[in-house]
Amino acid sequence: MGWVGVDLFFVLSGFLITGILLDAMGQPHYFRNFYARRVLRIFPLYYAVVFFSLVVLPHIHHPKAEHFGRVRGDEVWYWTYLSNFIIAKRDAWRHAILDVSWSLAIEEQFYLFWPAIVLLCSRRVLMAVCGLLIGAALVFRVGMACAGAGTIPIFVLTPSYVDALAVGAFLAAAARGTGGLATMIRPAAVVTLATAATLAALLVAQNETAASRWMQTIGFSALAVLFGGVLVLASSSAAPAAFFAHPALRAFGKYSYALYLFNLPLRALVRDAGFTPERAPAVLGSRLPAQVLFYVIATSLSFVAALLSWHLYEKHFLRLKRFFPEPRRPAAAVVHGTDAVSN
Repeated sequence: MGWVGVDLFFVLSGFLITGILLDAMGQPHYFRNFYARRVLRIFPLYYAVVFFSLVVLPHIHHPKAEHFGRVRGDEVWYWTYLSNFIIAKRDAWRHAILDVSWSLAIEEQFYLFWPAIVLLCSRRVLMAVCGLLIGAALVFRVGMACAGAGTIPIFVLTPSYVDALAVGAFLAAAARGTGGLATMIRPAAVVTLATAATLAALLVAQNETAASRWMQTIGFSALAVLFGGVLVLASSSAAPAAFFAHPALRAFGKYSYALYLFNLPLRALVRDAGFTPERAPAVLGSRLPAQVLFYVIATSLSFVAALLSWHLYEKHFLRLKRFFPEPRRPAAAVVHGTDAVSN
């Protein structure tokens, strides 16, 4: 179930990006500052990984080289943040390193149109737009499923995740109204429990194939709403807020971009080095301890690589953000709300 982390990412992204845009309303260089800061955060590491994967790696002689060459002729889709479309068209995962770029492609496509929509809408209209998008995403996925689309196209196409982005955006707009997110704590708790129960029922009651279809239609919507509820609780309640503010979790958040790009190839390196749970001795007849140890090793290696990437490469680009300032709101203002943004 680790894949649901991407759904959480899109909810968080919708919340963060929409909040940044709302706070920048009326400020000079609205578009310039937004896009410059996104480019400095995302492009340097992404294109370094793409260059290594598509230019350097094919010339390295290794038994797995053919696996990395399956995108021949489709490279332009990866260079232009459109990899999710070519993955959907081929109905297959293409590259052991660059497959994860499908979610980054969705994020970049979101950046293309969302700043203009936020600028053109009042806060209340924006919330209504988010509601329409949440419904439209469900209709799109149901339509794709009824048309017989494969699992992968539904999983990677941008419209499938518009509801997750819209849930986060809706909460960002709601946070800037009277009372902020604090007024939503009680309904968020009820919604979180209800959607968690719905998801559990989908997983338990259906066989694997049916569960996949149900999950990709109603289930994706339930995940978006669930993580929206978790976001409200984490932002507005003392205990969850303290938990998520723990330095260890904040460290994983700080280095998460490189972790996301590095974890699959580094996990494969651990396996290629000879350590797999299947080869480790069982403990009381169980492979679970070996599996846990494998992920501890792979995660630790990925974290060290992400740490080095940040300090040796990424942060030098991020220092340029000082030339493109964006307004910041205190956390308390988001939780309790202000009337700073037009209704």
